[in-house]
Amino acid sequence: MARATGKAHMIVLDVGNSTAIATGIDKQSFFQKSKACASLIIQRLIFSAPNDHVGVVLFGTNETNNELNVELGGYEHITEAFELKQANWPALRILQDQVTQTNLDACWFDALIVAISFLRNGSQDKKFTDYNIILISPFLKRSEVSQVQLDSVIDGMRDMQVVLHVITNFVLHTAASVASIFTTSGTFDEQANRTDARSLNERLLKKATTSTDGTLSNINWAERMLTFFDPKVVRPTPWNSVLSIGTKVKLSISAYVMISEQKGLGSFKVDSADDSTSATTSSKVEMRTQYLLNDKPIEISMQDIIMGYMYGSTAVPYDNTIDIEYRSGESRLACLGFTASSNVLEEHLSVKGSHVVVAKKGCNASNNKLSALVKAMHELNVIMITTKVYRKDNRPRLNALIPTYRSEIPCLVMMELIFKDELCCLKFPPLLKSKPAPTDQQYDAIDKLIDSMNLMDAIDDSNGEAREAFALHSTFNPTLQQVYRAVAHRALHPKQPLPAVDSTLQELFEVPKKVANRSKPALEEVKKLFELKEVKQNTRTEWLQRMAKVKLADDATSSISTIDSGILMDDDDADRRTVVSVGTLTPAQDFALLLRRGEKFATVATQLQNVLFELLFTSMRPPGDKVVTALMVYRSEAQTLGPYRYNEWMGELKNMLLTRRKQDFWEKVIVDKRLGLIDSQESDMSTVSVEQAANFYETPAQHKAATESASGDNIDLDSLFDELNGSF
Repeated sequence: MARATGKAHMIVLDVGNSTAIATGIDKQSFFQKSKACASLIIQRLIFSAPNDHVGVVLFGTNETNNELNVELGGYEHITEAFELKQANWPALRILQDQVTQTNLDACWFDALIVAISFLRNGSQDKKFTDYNIILISPFLKRSEVSQVQLDSVIDGMRDMQVVLHVITNFVLHTAASVASIFTTSGTFDEQANRTDARSLNERLLKKATTSTDGTLSNINWAERMLTFFDPKVVRPTPWNSVLSIGTKVKLSISAYVMISEQKGLGSFKVDSADDSTSATTSSKVEMRTQYLLNDKPIEISMQDIIMGYMYGSTAVPYDNTIDIEYRSGESRLACLGFTASSNVLEEHLSVKGSHVVVAKKGCNASNNKLSALVKAMHELNVIMITTKVYRKDNRPRLNALIPTYRSEIPCLVMMELIFKDELCCLKFPPLLKSKPAPTDQQYDAIDKLIDSMNLMDAIDDSNGEAREAFALHSTFNPTLQQVYRAVAHRALHPKQPLPAVDSTLQELFEVPKKVANRSKPALEEVKKLFELKEVKQNTRTEWLQRMAKVKLADDATSSISTIDSGILMDDDDADRRTVVSVGTLTPAQDFALLLRRGEKFATVATQLQNVLFELLFTSMRPPGDKVVTALMVYRSEAQTLGPYRYNEWMGELKNMLLTRRKQDFWEKVIVDKRLGLIDSQESDMSTVSVEQAANFYETPAQHKAATESASGDNIDLDSLFDELNGSF
């Protein structure tokens, strides 16, 4: 017997005249919906279970083509359309393009018998883990079936371990039915207006599905559930290791992946649109790397290639020999210690998923130790910090082991911790600092808004029951689902444009309609109680206009402190900004803000001096208005807080400006705006006389001569060319 490769599915599809009835809110025919369900089942198998096999039996067809009719007769208008094989796109295209509705009806019970025989014959010399028959029909034709015949068919399905799944109309699903299709069952609607034939068929189907542990699904609910593709089922593979605590306690453990990021579609083959299966039209996708030099392809030897990083436009080569030579040793999970659960916050956990740690299968001693460990950690409310080495000599990572119970089984949840340099500390100003506290009415309005946007009853089912919106086990990733649908559409319709995002996907990231309508009154009340006022940001022009109010030219007696007068910055601006030191972007604002916070004048003044030196002598741009503004603010504050440091620095600045040929800045800024030394009339703390301050603006003769000589070195290019031409 061959090794089990997957599951076997047989779809029994009704294409008869009775499928013309309208169903659902959109009033589509039952045939259209049933055909869509069959197509979606095959698509799910292609994406999620490529090793599964599927076959199709049609009943209600104009022709008859099945083995039982040839051998025994009596199975009319039933066709074995697709034999049992792996799901593929060509078969799906045939199902969508060539299967049509007919004007005949056939017995669903006969079709079920044909499907069982077809499934048995197709699975010979093969071994499957499960056998499923999916019967899709409105069941409007009366089936004369005796109890003996029904029991015989049920026994045949039990012998093959076949599970019968029925998709039809007039089936109700409870609000809790949010699991995947074929894992939860509905019930027939007893209040529906049914015919006698339908009632009889329901009794037969109910017994058949119950006896085979099958399910009942509403056609509309099934179509919606089938539009969402499940990820490919992978057998859980444990990471076996040893959990060591100290030097004497060791536990053999197995870690299984519990939560991981979905990777979407894996590798696949190119399938030609003309259904050809030749090697020339169906091949694997291959990646090719090409090296270019000046847009021309060149041949490169692998020995000439080195690793590197790009920092801006600079290529920095990287050699593996500079890595730290550290060998972590064998694979292990070593306990570093225990800490209170409150010490590990949610933001300290990495986003790489989680594992469930249990005792290794067959190790009873480790199972007993782990049970005692989980119980003790749970009672003490602590977690374990461990070092995890996944494979020999891999880089170690910190992990937290959290005690928990899953289905009353003690286990540990392992989640990776981040290191300090991976933590981003974000600081936000307090919301209620220097702001009015909300009133009781505002608090009540927010409470009403939260209650109106409750998601626990945000969706109403077709039977009137409310259920939770965005539940964890029923909310799919819309990005991956759109990729699945786009690939399926392109495979079935290669020349058509890709469809827009379906409404079922939009529901995954939009506010439910019930919540939107219910929250409108609460939103209006919040809008009324919380008035929003536009806060205008001070532009650079407004800032310069405010700085112009600081008069430092002729009227020395009118100098005032910008910090005390509030000219420099408003209270709201100071609350919003987070400044650690004076920066080159807004030096004047930073200087004033730090002084208002109580920083020492000597410290802030030194920072401003360094910034001004950088802007004047090392920056590639000419000194702008922010340098002038910073000098004005610095001089104004120094008059009140102490002019000695400013006067000493201004002497050094003068020498630097004249030495580095910044004569224009000295004359147009320092001299014209009178930003030189602070004399005794401007500040009582100054030791500089008025005469000394006036003489400070004079430029020494040697600096003037140096400037003139530098300007005289300019050469007339026209004269130089004339001399060159005359010399030849």
